[in-house]
Amino acid sequence: MHSFPRGGFDRSRMADQTRFVRSPWARTAAAAALFIGLTLANTWPLATAPGSRVGQHGDAFFSVWRLAWVAHQLRTDPVHLFDANIFYPERRTLAYSDAMLLPATVLAPVQWMGARPLVTYNVVLLSAFVLNGLAAYLLVYRLVGSYTAGLLGGVVFAFAPYRFDHFDHLEMQLSFWMPLAVLAWHNAVERLRVRDCLLVALLTSGQILSCIYYAVFLMTWFGVVTLFWFWRTPLRAVKTLTYMLVPAVVVFALYSLPYLGNRDRLGERRAGEVASWSAQLNDFASSPPTNLLYGWTSELAGPERYLFPGLVALGLLVAGVWPPLDRRRAVHAIGLVTAFLLVLGSNGPVYDLLYEWVLPYRGLRVPARADILILVGLAVLAGYGLDRLLKRLRPRAAALAAALALGTASAEYLTAPGLQRVDERVSELYLLLRDMPDAVLFEWPVTVPWRIWNMVDVRYMYRSTLHWRPLLNGYSGFYPESYMKLLVRMRPFPSSRSIRNLQQLGATVLVIHELPHRPKLYEEAIERLERDRKVEVIATGRDSGLRITFFRLAPPS
Repeated sequence: MHSFPRGGFDRSRMADQTRFVRSPWARTAAAAALFIGLTLANTWPLATAPGSRVGQHGDAFFSVWRLAWVAHQLRTDPVHLFDANIFYPERRTLAYSDAMLLPATVLAPVQWMGARPLVTYNVVLLSAFVLNGLAAYLLVYRLVGSYTAGLLGGVVFAFAPYRFDHFDHLEMQLSFWMPLAVLAWHNAVERLRVRDCLLVALLTSGQILSCIYYAVFLMTWFGVVTLFWFWRTPLRAVKTLTYMLVPAVVVFALYSLPYLGNRDRLGERRAGEVASWSAQLNDFASSPPTNLLYGWTSELAGPERYLFPGLVALGLLVAGVWPPLDRRRAVHAIGLVTAFLLVLGSNGPVYDLLYEWVLPYRGLRVPARADILILVGLAVLAGYGLDRLLKRLRPRAAALAAALALGTASAEYLTAPGLQRVDERVSELYLLLRDMPDAVLFEWPVTVPWRIWNMVDVRYMYRSTLHWRPLLNGYSGFYPESYMKLLVRMRPFPSSRSIRNLQQLGATVLVIHELPHRPKLYEEAIERLERDRKVEVIATGRDSGLRITFFRLAPPS
């Protein structure tokens, strides 16, 4: 095993394999250029129109709203940061899903300076791919000592099909903390210095505040690999884990307070729900339909379970774990097995025990998202495999093989994610709501309880970034019982009884939208409301080219 020298990693060994690029800054710049190019190629044409395009899933709009809400609330009322403007009159509604508190806070000044929420979101999304690649590149480069292996690790971690299965889940893209934390872990267990352990805690805390899912999986991974590393000295393992994880657990506990406050009302993820999102073996042979080369395999799995890592990565993984194994590769092999067991969820022997005994696991719906840890292990071990193969070749043949491996892996991952145009022809009436401090909105049409993931409500939330008035509507990872009841009661809308229910809930403004291809539904609702004495028309206009009418709703008598 190559231990890290006191001053850092073995830079001379790296230099032997990177004679064509001597400067560390030049190497990093070249790596960044590669990842930027792959990001543009895999998300085209998003970079050309960040203010008018977004992913097709409603979660993209949801993330736009999350970033914008934190920026708004930090400046206006930070004490009630988690009391978001959805699902009125419920409290702590930002904690119905991952708040992405750290990136949202860092980006808040950008939005205060006038950046449009949609542009901010898309820039962050594109940047995340590049940062993920760079973080994994640094991890693999520093462990293996090979520049080419580092580049391959970055490609695998940042652009594997899993990434594009979660293209519209911004928090799932914010994973660059993980390779950096793993690199810090290597420093900590090999140097045995407290400050290295605390760096692990700091980076893990960054992951906690960016994506709770990944943080729970990462801390589990640290527990397993640290015990393996110190299996002959268990007391040292406990001491090291204490320094590494206790500060991060404190951060996790504080961040969890609003989520725990919702637990009695929202409950936990049911075991049956967790089982339905647990991976099966055939999922590892499936890519999302947007993958240009392997999209035809999407029928083998379903959303959230497209886990095929690519043939190049799998082949080099075999070379990377081929005996003899040194200590570093052995620990990443153990970590890869751990990640695999987590991904299997209820289909494996471990996850149900974690669900039963470890509280944070009861809030996780999709065990298959632990595939991010598989990508960490795959990036490292495939990097070792590539380095092993290249060392057996003459320089020219090695250069050709390196280019072939990087090119083929990149080609395997090429994708064409679904994008939709965002019509920014906003009704001026939304802007007028800023001057109506008593406005509490209900926007219609809405979905029905058995189609709760319909994308209508999340668009209303996106429009609310223009005024930030409370909404009875909402879209999130959890839905309160009060909103489910509201959807049932709104089935006969705009009946007198449904209007009375809205009055009792505190709604003061009704917003009625025309749906594409269903103008008659809008016309019938407007005709019925105009005869109701409990409502009066404020104004009529158009939003995104479709008719829209705002009504004032009288208080209950």
